[in-house]
Order: sequence, then structure tokens, then C-alpha cells
Amino acid sequence: MTEKKTFTYYHPVVVRYSDLDTHGHVNNAVFLTYLESARLGYYEKVGIWSRDSGMNTGMVVARIEIDYQAPIFLFQSLRVGLRLEHIGNKSFSLGFQIESIHDQQILAQGKSVMVAYDHQAGISVEIPADWRKKLTQYIEMNG
Repeated sequence: MTEKKTFTYYHPVVVRYSDLDTHGHVNNAVFLTYLESARLGYYEKVGIWSRDSGMNTGMVVARIEIDYQAPIFLFQSLRVGLRLEHIGNKSFSLGFQIESIHDQQILAQGKSVMVAYDHQAGISVEIPADWRKKLTQYIEMNG
């Protein structure tokens, strides 16, 4: 059995009919879309992203690991938990868990590595000091 983890941020997910594959459950690739929505919500909550930032966001996905635990079906109420697990010079990693709200069943778990990135220069850069401060403060305030 997979260990249930706690997270500093939870993002609700609505399963859409268009998320389903021919087997009647959510397609594996859509799990990543749920994670993307949760990451943006987390960034906004922490204060390192705003809806009008566009290309100035300054992050790219470098790696994603996902362990699928159970299928997701239409009308399931879900949430994605996120927490900062590591922060380095140019990257940070987020642990995540997709779970059913009704019975807290773990549906998927994993990790994503995000790299601070200068889109104009096309290179990775150091994590801005204000991002580091906000990420750290968020952990301190939310356990």
C-alpha cells in the first residue's frame, strides 16, 4: 500500500468528459494536466506567479515522475496535493499526490522538477531571491 502524505497546498480538480479515454477512465496524459493546474495554483498562492505573467514566468519542467495507483472516473471529486521537497540553485522539486476527496484514495503520486529559466536567453538561471524567500515562507506558514 502506498503511504499517504501530507501537503502544504491542495488544488481541486473537476474531471471532464473530454478527459476520458476509450476505457472510460481518465487518460494517463491528463493526470499531467491536473498537475499543471495544481502547480499554477500553488505558484499563485505562494506569490511567484501571476495570471498576467505569460512568458515572464521563468520556469520550465525538467522532469516528471508519476506512479499511477488507480484509475480516475467521470464525476469523481479530486484534489492534487503539492509540497516543496527540495530547493537548489537553479531548480526545485515538488512532490505531489492526486487523491479522491470522497475516500482519500491515492490515485497517483510523484515528483516534478522545475528549473528557473530565462526564456529570452534560452538558458537556466538561478532561482530569484524573492522566489526562494516566498517558497520558504510559505512552508513555514503552512507546515
